[in-house]
Amino acid sequence: MIRVSTLNELLTNLINEVPDLLAALIVDLDGLVIAQQSVEGFDEEIIGAIMSIVERTISKIKRFAETSYGSGTIDTNDFQLFYLELGGASPSLFVIVAGVYARLEVFIPYSYIVAEKVSQLLNNKEITPVLPKVGIEGKLELSPNYITMGAKNITGKIIIIGADAVGKTSLVNMYINGIHDEEYHPTIGVNIVEKELQITKNLIITFFLFDFGGLKSFAKVRKNFYDDSKAVIILFDCSKSETFDQISEWIEEARHFIKNTSVSYIIVGNKIDLIENREPILNKANDLANQYGFRFFATSASTGEGLDELFMFLTNFASSQLE
Repeated sequence: MIRVSTLNELLTNLINEVPDLLAALIVDLDGLVIAQQSVEGFDEEIIGAIMSIVERTISKIKRFAETSYGSGTIDTNDFQLFYLELGGASPSLFVIVAGVYARLEVFIPYSYIVAEKVSQLLNNKEITPVLPKVGIEGKLELSPNYITMGAKNITGKIIIIGADAVGKTSLVNMYINGIHDEEYHPTIGVNIVEKELQITKNLIITFFLFDFGGLKSFAKVRKNFYDDSKAVIILFDCSKSETFDQISEWIEEARHFIKNTSVSYIIVGNKIDLIENREPILNKANDLANQYGFRFFATSASTGEGLDELFMFLTNFASSQLE
């Protein structure tokens, strides 16, 4: 069952966070509005024009169904429109509307954060409608939800990258919630999860885990979220050699957008529970990690194996930044 009230709260938070937006809508592939929020005084007649454009877009998507997760911008004399196709159990379009003079392109990457939350809701997942703060030029302003007075509070932004379906989201879910979801739903651009760790009475570390969608269609979005990373996890699927072969490409992408040389890079072989003879692939991955001077860990997002070791390393790395 679609939780329309949560969708509306999420869209309201988006409009409040991005003043240039006039409206935000979720529309199913039959052209029906699932949820809609707009600024006070927004001309509702414009919605009719927007829906006409959306319906034409839907028709194109239905004709070329293989082009999943399409997106695009449309300019008219009255507004700018950005749409993004959402997949899953309830396929739909996420649409944002801005005035003709707004710099919509600055906030399109931010809209992918909202789109991922919408996608999770449409797939009957629990989400929080709270959104990260956005500053100048669409840059995220990350801060912990809770700050303990008298304690040292440090934050660490961790990027998780890798090919699609290697288990990035599953790894995050198992670490945060101890839950493994058997269903696969591609991440729409980026999903951000916060994890607070009470290390000592006087030290709290908050990890912001950025789970990046691995599909090639999201490459243009990922580049906007590499800034200020403290660590990068490059994930591959131990049961699929082609995902291991792509590791160097992911390292190249990350290094292209991250100029800070103190960032910690970690190669992680996931889904070790799916292979009987682990030694060949683990040795191969360990050799590659040594070649780059990175750390290597083997994990299973299904059973939780190896996750404690991985995040203990990240915790120790974050703590060492205080020294």
